[in-house]
Amino acid sequence: MDLGAICIGLITAFVVKILVMYLGARIVLRFYRARKDNPHRLWILLPKEDAPEIRVLYWSLFLFFIAEFTCGVELYILLESSPILGSVHGIISGVGTGLFALGMALYVDHKFVRYGGRQCLVNRVCKGCTINEDEGCKFSVLLLFVATFVALAALPAFLVSTEPLYADAKKFILPFTSLNAWYDGQVVPWLKANFESYKPTSVSFFIPRAVMFVEFRVLPAVAFITAIFGIGLLRKKKEIQGFRVIAFSFGVLCYVYLEVILIAATNDVFLGSLGHELVELWFLIATAEFLRRAYPPAEADDPRTANV
Repeated sequence: MDLGAICIGLITAFVVKILVMYLGARIVLRFYRARKDNPHRLWILLPKEDAPEIRVLYWSLFLFFIAEFTCGVELYILLESSPILGSVHGIISGVGTGLFALGMALYVDHKFVRYGGRQCLVNRVCKGCTINEDEGCKFSVLLLFVATFVALAALPAFLVSTEPLYADAKKFILPFTSLNAWYDGQVVPWLKANFESYKPTSVSFFIPRAVMFVEFRVLPAVAFITAIFGIGLLRKKKEIQGFRVIAFSFGVLCYVYLEVILIAATNDVFLGSLGHELVELWFLIATAEFLRRAYPPAEADDPRTANV
């Protein structure tokens, strides 16, 4: 009776997941090559003056790939949910998302805002920067509101249950009686006889308690604590450092709420996992397009493009 659930699982594991792992590895590899002085194949040009945000973005994508690799080991080698690998995947994904948000904040600040500098965009409103004076930044109160929102938004995640969430194959029974009967009568006995690792989907496919604890207790705590730390930096007139810490905290919080929506709200392992992989696929495609637009290769007469 789990044929419908098996079909969803196969689409998730052998279509979407493989695309995510392939694109993740490809982007990280091409990003790594682009960081070299003389890349063999030029994909994007990374100006040295953009080094801080480039470094943070690279490490965020590298962590994303490591998280997907651990998930791949769990899915293709162990063939069942692993509390250890699942927890590692959650922690690395949360930190990677935080770093990606920080890298994007650094990029926007470097290219457009220039916060705290002479050409700060908000100086048009401030009519004179006071960030280095006793008064501090005139927009520090606004940053405090943002940091407070992030800290408070992390709290509802603590209300999500951390009990293991098991797959429920009955939700996806196909409306084809003969096909279901053939699968249960022919395929399932063959699977049991030839594959010792075969288990019913509700047993082999679930989210362990440790993973739920990491995603709905540990990561919200990280988002909350870093937001409070950002508030402390703002209160000490360290607005630039506080802004960066808050950006990291916001990224971690985004990952937490992604899991809240996909896992806790749907209360379904299959739909949550498929949605998780689809979001990651969209993220990789959008990131690749952003990098291509943000750091386009130079004109053909640039010596670095001669071997392309």
